Amino acid sequence: MNNSRSGFFTNLILLTVGFAILAVMAGASVFLAQRAADDTRWVTHSLNVENQLSLLQLSLRRAESGQRGFMLTGDPAYLAVYQQSFDLITPRMDELSRLVADNPEQATRATRLTQIVATKHDELQRITELAQSGDSSGALAIVRDTAGLQLMADFVTVSGEMRQIEQDLLADRSARSLNTSRWLLATTLVGAIALVVLAGIAIVLIRKSNSGLVRAREQLQEANAHLEEKVTERTADLQDANDELQRFAYIVSHDLRSPLVNIMGFTGELEAIRNDMAAKASKDDPESQQIIGDFDEAVGFIKASISKMDRLINAILNLSRAGRRAFSPQEIDLGAALDTIRNAVMHQAQAADATITIGPLPTIESDRLAIDQIFSNLLDNAVKYLKPGRPGKIEVTGSERGGFVVIRVADNGRGIDPADRERVFELFRRAGVQDRPGEGIGLAHVRALVRRIGGKIRLDSEPGEGSTFTVILPRRWREETAEQKAQA
Repeated sequence: MNNSRSGFFTNLILLTVGFAILAVMAGASVFLAQRAADDTRWVTHSLNVENQLSLLQLSLRRAESGQRGFMLTGDPAYLAVYQQSFDLITPRMDELSRLVADNPEQATRATRLTQIVATKHDELQRITELAQSGDSSGALAIVRDTAGLQLMADFVTVSGEMRQIEQDLLADRSARSLNTSRWLLATTLVGAIALVVLAGIAIVLIRKSNSGLVRAREQLQEANAHLEEKVTERTADLQDANDELQRFAYIVSHDLRSPLVNIMGFTGELEAIRNDMAAKASKDDPESQQIIGDFDEAVGFIKASISKMDRLINAILNLSRAGRRAFSPQEIDLGAALDTIRNAVMHQAQAADATITIGPLPTIESDRLAIDQIFSNLLDNAVKYLKPGRPGKIEVTGSERGGFVVIRVADNGRGIDPADRERVFELFRRAGVQDRPGEGIGLAHVRALVRRIGGKIRLDSEPGEGSTFTVILPRRWREETAEQKAQA
């Protein structure tokens, strides 16, 4: 037991550690993956800034080349090249400004670069317009002015500074991205190794635990084998005791009947003596008449006691015979069987202003006489103990549950107090007001029969509301079913 508990806690600790490692790995992986994504985004950002600088410089160079080619040759093709490049300068400058807006140092240079590009843009535009209007000398004068060369030199300087800053940032961001990737790889490897180690330890412990379970199972099987032998012996002892008890009940009831017959015979003689005394006594003699009256009362009590004793003896004999009777299973249509029983008690039901409703019931394989006696008693009790002044309502319903059938006999009668719900199944015990004939044998007999055919009976009741007897029976009963039920 201690080894089992220790193994359980060890496995629990390993499982907890494994989950903790997985949680740490997951958290670290998510963090590092997010960091790697950020690093990649910033690397891409630096590359985009450099690319935008190159595209802007290319557009300026191509616009300047196209403008000069047109001015020197007058060829419209150069003018088209100039115009295409000229149209790209402003959007590319705007994109560059947007990209570096997060970096104050770069944003300042971008502003300076915007001013240079705008001035260069205006210069190119003036030269082109002069060339298109035929003022070649004016256009050439602007070209020869060193201001244009200085603008391009300033552009190259500022853009070079921006490019250098981005290259430095790119180097730093690339290094950080590489470092993050290494940490991510290391975390994954360490976690994987830890999980493999834990898995190996778990396998060893599981094998050890399985070995213990196999040994425990073998011991349990051995114990079960001895237990089955003891149960078999105990069952045989109980069967012998039950047989002996039934024989004892039969003998006692049989032996009780002999003195009862003698008492009944002497009671008859006493009645004959009383009749002789009454014939000889004078009707005018009060003392004689008083003696005869007392005599009649005593004999009446004796006869009533004899009658009750006779019923009790008959009940004991019936129970004893039922216990000795061999049951034989057969196919029974419960609907038809309960309909027959209902017809038998219909006269009493009508006298009590009661209706008996039988719902759809399944077919079972059981002892027919036992089934008839069980439900005859239940329906008879339901009719007998209806609540006065209220129309009686008795319903029998059934259902199937796995290999069993469940039959409920419900009424709206007097109901049974919770304290009496178990005692009503005891022999010679009754509950409630004793205003109906009976000896307290019926429900005891019912429970004994239900158990004999491998079933159970349960009572649910509310005083003043009614009672429900639930009978659970095996759908197919065999003698071994009842034996297993008794052993359980």
